[in-house]
Amino acid sequence: MNIEETSYTYYKLAVNLRDLDPFMMIDRSMESNVHIAQKWTPEYFLWLYNAVGRDYKWWYYNYKTDAELHDFLNDPKKQYITLMHDGCPAGMAMIKYQTYSTVGPAGPAGPANFNCNLEYFGLLPHAIGKGVGKKFLKYCLYLAAQHADNMWVYTTSWDHPGALPTYTSAGFELTEHRTISEYLPQLC
Repeated sequence: MNIEETSYTYYKLAVNLRDLDPFMMIDRSMESNVHIAQKWTPEYFLWLYNAVGRDYKWWYYNYKTDAELHDFLNDPKKQYITLMHDGCPAGMAMIKYQTYSTVGPAGPAGPANFNCNLEYFGLLPHAIGKGVGKKFLKYCLYLAAQHADNMWVYTTSWDHPGALPTYTSAGFELTEHRTISEYLPQLC
C-alpha cells in the first residue's frame, strides 16, 4: 500500500430537491436508458464499480468480504441505478436515503428532513464525452426528489476532471474541503 494525499470536496445541492421542476429537469429519453434496482449482486456491482472507477482509484469494495458486500448491496435505503447507452451499461449511481430531525435544547426543532447522498456516480470510458453524464445526473436528481429534500455528493482529487463542473452546473455548492493522507492499495 502507498500513502498518498487525497483531497475530498463535499457539495450540497443549493435548492430543495422538491422545489425542482421535474419536467424541466429530465430528458424523457433517459427513462428507457436508466435501470433502477433495489439491490445488485456482488458480481454485477464489482464489475460495474471497477469498470467505472478503475482510473479514479475506486478500490474500497474490492477488499470487502462477501458478507460485507451483501449487506452493502441489500440496503433498503438505497437505489442502485445503471445507465445504459447504445445497449450497453454506460454508468452507475447509488442514492442513499436518510432521515433526520433537527434537535435543539428544547427537543425536535421541526419536522424530519429527508436527505440523500449521491454515491458512486460515474460513467464507463466509452460513455464519457457523449453528453449523457449531465442527463444522467439530472435523472438521479429527479429520482431523489421523489423521496428526499436535500442531496449531498463528494468528489476526490482522483475523480474525472469533468465531475466537478457537472455537479456545479446542476446546482451543487461547496460545503467542505479537506485533504488527508491515506493508504491506497497498489491498483492494477
